[in-house]
Amino acid sequence: MRWPNWLRKRTEKTVRTRPFDEDALPETAAPTLEQTVEEGMLLAEYATRMAVKNHIVVDTLQYGNDFDPARHTGEAAHLLRELASEQGEAAGRIDADLEVAQGLRGDATHPHDYRDVDVANLRLRRDAAVALASALRAKADSEDELLALVERGRVDAWDEVGRAIEAGLDAFSGVEALKADYEREKPARLKLLIWRDLARLQEERTGY
Repeated sequence: MRWPNWLRKRTEKTVRTRPFDEDALPETAAPTLEQTVEEGMLLAEYATRMAVKNHIVVDTLQYGNDFDPARHTGEAAHLLRELASEQGEAAGRIDADLEVAQGLRGDATHPHDYRDVDVANLRLRRDAAVALASALRAKADSEDELLALVERGRVDAWDEVGRAIEAGLDAFSGVEALKADYEREKPARLKLLIWRDLARLQEERTGY
């Protein structure tokens, strides 16, 4: 007697997988000195731009000064030189680690226990820190570079203030908009928004 196909027990097909072979993974190319310095400059420029943006917002809103790029280039230069000094100090520390690591065999006992196998990476980090410090100082000495940073900071500041004002106006809509004296009180409310809410926003974001 031949059993119908639907009564036959179906055998589960097993899929065999190969064991994970870490050596089969493609080797990641080490970053070059140029790539490392370029990445460092992007991060430094972003940090400086954000700090300049905060400086512009506080100077114009809290202290009531008209926007003048010359009022903020000094701040940008100061920040760039601070970052350059940090990179110089980092290069000195890495150079000291490099001297200890050269020729030292065995396994590391903690993350900063560098050995001979780490020498190439330490050299790259040291050279990148030296080159980055030099590039940051050059940018701090360039009036054109500083003005470009301030302009980008101004655009960021305008966007942030615009979003804050829109959020504040949305909060004032609804019941407030129905009041008969809405138009008469609008300038006072906007002034309160700038002096209270934006000042609090800047205090939260900048710490001053």
